Amino acid sequence: MESKIIIFESGKDIGIMSTAPKFYEENTPEEVRKEAFHQNRIKLGNKYNFDGNHIFHANQKSVTNKLNYPDGHYILLNNKFMDKEDYYTENLEADILILPSIYKGVGIANPQADCPILIVEDRNKGYTALSHCGAPYIDRLLPIDTIKALEKEVNSNLDDLYIYIGSSIKKESYIYDKYPSWATNEDVWKDYITKEDDGYHIDLTGAILKQLKDYGIKNIEINDIDVAKDDRYYSHSEFSKGNLSKKGQNFVGFFYK
Repeated sequence: MESKIIIFESGKDIGIMSTAPKFYEENTPEEVRKEAFHQNRIKLGNKYNFDGNHIFHANQKSVTNKLNYPDGHYILLNNKFMDKEDYYTENLEADILILPSIYKGVGIANPQADCPILIVEDRNKGYTALSHCGAPYIDRLLPIDTIKALEKEVNSNLDDLYIYIGSSIKKESYIYDKYPSWATNEDVWKDYITKEDDGYHIDLTGAILKQLKDYGIKNIEINDIDVAKDDRYYSHSEFSKGNLSKKGQNFVGFFYK
């Protein structure tokens, strides 16, 4: 089955896709940061021929915010969410967003600076889900929850699901000096966190791939770009090592043609 979506990945070509103060000059006002991010979303929309104001994102819970929803919580987007000029300002507290194909030119995306974005397209039913699969979320099986969201909401058949794992930091570049505290699920990380001479190497893509294959997913595409090594992209890991050119966030998402 032919894909009905356009997948986009932006990096330094578009600019910083975040309002976080750490990515801007010290004491940059919040409104200035918001407008800079807004203009970059417009720029991205112009590049891909859709309205950069019409991009949703999930406000995902983490250890640093106070959001509280069940793991794997998803939101199915519909007309009630599309009454603002800038869709990105919609507060959608969830792990997963699902978009029906009736909404042409409406996007779902997420900032990214190392961790993979997962896009799951049901090419038969005409629904696509997106989730940000950082390491702690992979640990709690968010890739599988993303599949289950489509199964529950639209009764998706696994054979109709086509998965895209976006660019990310790869095993050769993602190294911890000790075993990471967020790795609590031994089944998830067996063979995907390996101790080598220079530290613990973490294979995020491999861990996601195993979950998906074990669940019965067959149609999987992986973006092999290592954002830590590729000068076109930002990387939090590389920036933390002192590479100032890597300060920023990329943006990965999709919209229906």
